Amino acid sequence: MNRKIAVITGGSSGLGLASAQCLAPETSLLLCARNPAGLEKAKAELETFGAEVFICPLDASDPAAVRACAQYAQDLGEIVHVVHTAGVSPANTPAQDILRINTLGPVNVVEAFHPLLADGGVMILFGSTAGYSFETNPQMAPLIPAAKECFGHWNEADFDKQLMGFLTGVMGVSEPYLSGSAYCLSKFFVKYFVYANVWRFAERNCRILSVSPGSYLTRMHQALIDNQPETAAGVMKGIPLQRWGHAYEMGKLVAFLCSKGAGYINGVDILADGGCTFPSTVPQIS
Repeated sequence: MNRKIAVITGGSSGLGLASAQCLAPETSLLLCARNPAGLEKAKAELETFGAEVFICPLDASDPAAVRACAQYAQDLGEIVHVVHTAGVSPANTPAQDILRINTLGPVNVVEAFHPLLADGGVMILFGSTAGYSFETNPQMAPLIPAAKECFGHWNEADFDKQLMGFLTGVMGVSEPYLSGSAYCLSKFFVKYFVYANVWRFAERNCRILSVSPGSYLTRMHQALIDNQPETAAGVMKGIPLQRWGHAYEMGKLVAFLCSKGAGYINGVDILADGGCTFPSTVPQIS
């Protein structure tokens, strides 16, 4: 059997699970996440709809673990899609861990799966609207050349530590703001890394791109609404569509980007944020 495999990291919940649900009609699934119990639950849920599902507990910041996962995926069949949604939030994660997981994770996934992607395969990395803060914040925009110079050291063993040095040294970020700034920097890196890999993927007739979600109504976001209602209300005020995104909308977007109909969309970031990122930089017509 020529089984086609879609690999989804962070696939046990949220936008990763939504992506898996929308890819399931076309491919078998390999769900990867750090929580084995969550993976089992997601597998059972997807199987009730007839999906063929395999699971692989995975910490994407561990390069050896990612390589082993990639080999397992190849043993299962032809790897046609890799969707890397796994990552951590500044709400409950220290800055150094954010830099390690949110930057080394994408690097490890790209390095392990790039040689194994089938002809016409698609790699999608997940960024965030936070990754646009360097372009939209006038105080941060002058730092872009220095950030990109730092990103050029992505393949060095202490890359995450270099990023921390960039935050505290070049940017001068103080302790109370380190986690939020680390998150912005890590998601800016995701876009950079996609742009840096376009030719390498194209030489194998494969595509690489990223998706930057805004505020989607996942379990994590619901916790923000419940625990910090004033913060959530402030975020809502900045969304022109005046609603949260729905996980199935992201799943449909991922499925489209993986389809042949999106075959000329390559090497870019897709900003899916309800329109909240750029209106502050352009006078709006009333």
